[in-house]
Amino acid sequence: MSLQPTPSEPSKSRTYSGVPREERTRLRRRRLLDAGIEVFGRQGLAQATMRDICATARLSERYFYESFKSTHDIFDTVFSLLVRDLMAAVSGAIMAAPLVESAILESGLRAFLSFIHQDPRRVQIILIDGVWREQTRQREGQAQLLAYQQAIQTLTQGLHPRLSPEIDLKLAASGLVGTAIHTAIAWSDEGFKTDLESVVKHNLSAWGGLRRWMKMTAPGSEAMPDQAALVEHVRQVFQPPEPR
Repeated sequence: MSLQPTPSEPSKSRTYSGVPREERTRLRRRRLLDAGIEVFGRQGLAQATMRDICATARLSERYFYESFKSTHDIFDTVFSLLVRDLMAAVSGAIMAAPLVESAILESGLRAFLSFIHQDPRRVQIILIDGVWREQTRQREGQAQLLAYQQAIQTLTQGLHPRLSPEIDLKLAASGLVGTAIHTAIAWSDEGFKTDLESVVKHNLSAWGGLRRWMKMTAPGSEAMPDQAALVEHVRQVFQPPEPR
């Protein structure tokens, strides 16, 4: 079947079987991204090739270069989409939780772990290869997971405004995020045998350690702000992203 330009659009917007060129390009890009999730999630970035992705998507190499420059380029896009979905899941869970510190933390951690558990391929993409690539971006100030660390840091500062200067919240938040990441990887390595609630409790133990340190270094610093201030702070930090 020959490609015919539509009457109302320039020749670049050709249709095939009634589907405009732009829509076909979008659909091919979506197939490549889905294939990327499969290939990166199963093989890892180091072993994945552009040919693997094209074979999984059942598309030729010329269509790959229609949307992406390289294997790393499509990986970065896949990673960005998954991190966006992860942040939305965590934000939504926190915003729906009762506004007390224990419930906020527990809901956020449960959402994070549930998101990973729902699709084990996300472990390799987000927590292993993604974290490795984030190291370079962090030095450039462009790390996406850094936004999650900053959210934890801002949340903690708002919950406990009277912290001792002895506690470096940036380091503490980095440690808490690292605990969540490595616990999730260990959980995946064992085939998710441990029940979710137990894994949540193991993560919460790190937060408990931070609270005990607060109390030791500055008695009263673990006290919570009043309810109205807490509600406003949580909304500012974890407002779900606007739909695109």
